[in-house]
Amino acid sequence: MRIVTKILLTAVLLLFPLGLTSCSLEPEDIDVMVAVLEELAGAMPTAEPYVARQTSDLPFDYEIYFTNPSCPPVDERQGGLDELIAADIRQATQRIDIAAFDLDSLPLIDALIEVRQRGLEVRVVVDDEYNPASTTNRLRRNGISVVEDQRSTLQHNKFIVLDEQTVWTGSMNFTTNGVYCNNNNLVRISAPELAANYTLEMEEMFIDRRFGITSPVNTTPSLNLGGVEVENYFAPEDGVAANIMRHLGQAETEILFMAFSFTSNDIGDVVFERAEAGVTVRGVFENVGAGSQYSYFADLDESGLPNVTVRTDGNPRVMHHKVFVIDRETVIFGSYNFSANAEQRNDENVVIVIDPDFASYFVEEFEVVWQEAAK
Repeated sequence: MRIVTKILLTAVLLLFPLGLTSCSLEPEDIDVMVAVLEELAGAMPTAEPYVARQTSDLPFDYEIYFTNPSCPPVDERQGGLDELIAADIRQATQRIDIAAFDLDSLPLIDALIEVRQRGLEVRVVVDDEYNPASTTNRLRRNGISVVEDQRSTLQHNKFIVLDEQTVWTGSMNFTTNGVYCNNNNLVRISAPELAANYTLEMEEMFIDRRFGITSPVNTTPSLNLGGVEVENYFAPEDGVAANIMRHLGQAETEILFMAFSFTSNDIGDVVFERAEAGVTVRGVFENVGAGSQYSYFADLDESGLPNVTVRTDGNPRVMHHKVFVIDRETVIFGSYNFSANAEQRNDENVVIVIDPDFASYFVEEFEVVWQEAAK
């Protein structure tokens, strides 16, 4: 039963090129299939549900978390990141903004309702096709305004803003499977400058109902947080791929990546260019989709370059990271899959942090996922 979900996802993936699905997404963007089918797999042994990467001497206020997926039975899912976020939500004093591709975590839903009943403002934006109607209806019954994107492409963000001061963002959907079954990252950053960007992005969706290609360019992409260079981009308006390519093109010694979906020709070309220049490249692909004609797995695996090694992941559920680590100094993370849909159609967000200490935690996670990956 452990591989049931991946078998089903692979079967659905193979239907795309045959035109046997009514879904409007391109074949490479398979997040929607995970949201629909991941409930069908069996459970694995239990373990601590997440790993915290923290230090007491930070150049700016951040906390990095990685899920430790064991996928226990639903009634045994306790102590996960959703409970940590829920506790943080309860500490808010003014407003909570949440943009969620998919939201079904009861601790999070309960926390949002609790703070709304205390009189705080709660604003929620979801994808209309993949967010459960039960969640939307329950939030609305409790006085919380929920905006749905009402379009065929995805509101794929996964971020929370607390009191315009603190941002939670990363690859993790706010779902019980995202928390307990899938490999994900989530970062909490307390920085009003960064929160201002996410508040603007929230307001264009929540207030102005502007999604996808109608989104304005209105955020500040380059920030300095405690002396650390941080970049923040939103798709499709900010041309995220070009900024990822710019950093990849500066790689001198090593590129590490964990990719739920890696099908972007532009990004793939830069990775190949740096590999041919002698840069070491190691990457882990989510197994589902790695065999697709659109994936860069085969291109890299069969490149013949001795400094390039790629693997498919070892999680029988979903390896959901979307991360590059460059020269163990620069980290690129967020909701953005390395695909044409993420670049051109979906609502997405990306953070780029240039700091070796920050990067070291993502390197640790990469090595864990690498060792678990199929060899």
